[in-house]
Amino acid sequence: MDRDGAENAKAEIFQRAFGYAEVPGAQDAQDGAPIFEAAPDSAAGERIREARRQRTLARSEQIAVGILRPRDADRRGRAAEIGIFVQRKRLIDHRIVEAARRIARDEVRIIVTGPVRGQAANTGRCRPLRIGASVGHHRATAGTIGCFAICRKSGMVGLVSNNHVLARSNQAAAGDDVLQPGRIDGVRDGRSLNRIASLGAFVPIDFTPNAPNYVDCAFAPLAGSPGHDGSTIGPLDRSEPDQPMGACEELIFDRVEVRKVGRTTGPTKGFVQAISVDNLTVQMESGPRSRYALFHRQIAISGVERRFSKPGDSGSLIYIKDGNPVGLLFAGASSGGDFGHGITFANPIQAVLDALEIDLYTGSSGGSHV
Repeated sequence: MDRDGAENAKAEIFQRAFGYAEVPGAQDAQDGAPIFEAAPDSAAGERIREARRQRTLARSEQIAVGILRPRDADRRGRAAEIGIFVQRKRLIDHRIVEAARRIARDEVRIIVTGPVRGQAANTGRCRPLRIGASVGHHRATAGTIGCFAICRKSGMVGLVSNNHVLARSNQAAAGDDVLQPGRIDGVRDGRSLNRIASLGAFVPIDFTPNAPNYVDCAFAPLAGSPGHDGSTIGPLDRSEPDQPMGACEELIFDRVEVRKVGRTTGPTKGFVQAISVDNLTVQMESGPRSRYALFHRQIAISGVERRFSKPGDSGSLIYIKDGNPVGLLFAGASSGGDFGHGITFANPIQAVLDALEIDLYTGSSGGSHV
């Protein structure tokens, strides 16, 4: 099928297989594709609410749908197929998946991911601040500096990462200290020495069952004069040449090669496997306080040779090999089915910038590595 056919099949899957309804006025900003959710008064909506009361997920919440490039695209001339991401192997034969197969006329690929979780867990002190370094709210663990940005209203320069890294999944307040390295990586150095920014804007994550989320992001204006380098991206140990930071680029869903530098796994390479992934339910917190959030319009990435990300890499900037940013990493699953090396999920970078009302900043200022 072509891209339009895939979008139509995807919409039909949500309507007929999931029993979801189109959300009036909720469309993808880039292609105008509709968003579907379980209506509050529907049977699907009630199953979701009951599962959340039990601190678990309904079956429909463990099945996400995106658009893939077929493995045999060149041979058969197809441009797209439907990707079904299931968080449990037993869901391969679930009625929703079986219905999706019929609707898409078997132009479907099933990917078993395992549970999808937020990825918040180069751990040292880094001056000037660099993309890929450890960072976090002073009461959180640690994630990753994604990039630097400038506020459209105030003109202040700051760093970008996830809400769950900088704002503790909505539990922080504007002005809270942001540390580099993150608390779990820099306890001995003390909070005052490691304070490099103050929490500014963040997009709240809505944990209400069936409430839509599109980004997990936050912006923290720099405090004092820590120095920063937003003009290049590369391994913090300089084991490879730095890449000049380019302009944001709209992601093509072909098997685009992408890269990232993260707090835990450092530099990794991967391929975009799917775009426009909807109905992705992510476990943002574990244990007795487990909380889940529903995300739409996400990017799915698989690693090359090893996992693309692990816990602590949350907030990493994902970019194509010429340095153009395409996404902000926020979640992952350990299994990737036939993709291998797990699956990582990311927010489209332009959606992040627009939601925070900021623009990418590629300037630099003073400081030296410590």
